[in-house]
Amino acid sequence: MHEVVPPEMALAYFQSILEVDEGYFYLYLMQKQFDFNQTEPELIKLWEESGAFTPPDGKEISASGMKPFTIIMPPPNANDPLHVGHTMFVTVEDILIRYHRMLGEATLWLPGTDHAGIETQFVFEKKLAKEEKSRFDFDRETLYQMIWDYVQVNSDLSVTQMKRLGASADWSRFKFTLDKDIVDEVIKTFIKLHEDGLVYKSERLVNYCTRCGTAYSDLEVEHEEREDKLYFIKYDEITVATTRPETLLGDVAVAVHPNDSRYKHLIGKAVHLPLTDREIVIIADSSVDLEFGTGAVKITPAH
Repeated sequence: MHEVVPPEMALAYFQSILEVDEGYFYLYLMQKQFDFNQTEPELIKLWEESGAFTPPDGKEISASGMKPFTIIMPPPNANDPLHVGHTMFVTVEDILIRYHRMLGEATLWLPGTDHAGIETQFVFEKKLAKEEKSRFDFDRETLYQMIWDYVQVNSDLSVTQMKRLGASADWSRFKFTLDKDIVDEVIKTFIKLHEDGLVYKSERLVNYCTRCGTAYSDLEVEHEEREDKLYFIKYDEITVATTRPETLLGDVAVAVHPNDSRYKHLIGKAVHLPLTDREIVIIADSSVDLEFGTGAVKITPAH
């Protein structure tokens, strides 16, 4: 049977461990209703001041033979408060970090926030629109400073929110993606990649936005299917079906399926491109759908 410890002994024991003010300690334990707005900031402060989330330095790890365990936090975009998705990843990663810390491993959870580039510009432009303003109302330097200030406020807010979630990250190592040391390292890396022939310039298809005046990566583009009209254009002996007749002037070929009996005899032949003085060739490609339109597809580069 377990020995029952008198309440005063238990209080004295925990008080000696936490080393907190007696008055606050009793208030913290004995209040009738739990007030997280009062207690959580104090606990967060206690965690940080104790260095509970800071791993030993490299020399100590090597000398002790401790096993390292590190997670680099996927940095939340610093253009809005956290949402439920952020809450999920913080919770999952915090569970992993705390588990490995309890195993006695040298555990580091490296936190940070992301300036988020073009996405932050979109968010800020929406904010300006609500104020009946546009980015074109400001010169480049002023607009940049406004967005920078906006990002810093949201970055600080994200950190506060993650701390209130109980994220046991090493906040002394917090990084922002536009910190000077981070930017310098990115530049050095690109220079090295270029010197090694792994980064190069060439003519490539890009996703260009005429509204924003910039190109987007494939990851930033959302594709959607739309129904549209089919237009039929006669090219001498063959008729093509297309939803984009305006690209006709850029055509370089007409594609048909190699097993399409209607067009087999035309493969390799040249046809006149309407409205131009050019001829283009008819080619075979198994990706052509025999049942769609006329079964003949016009080929336009960069489209």
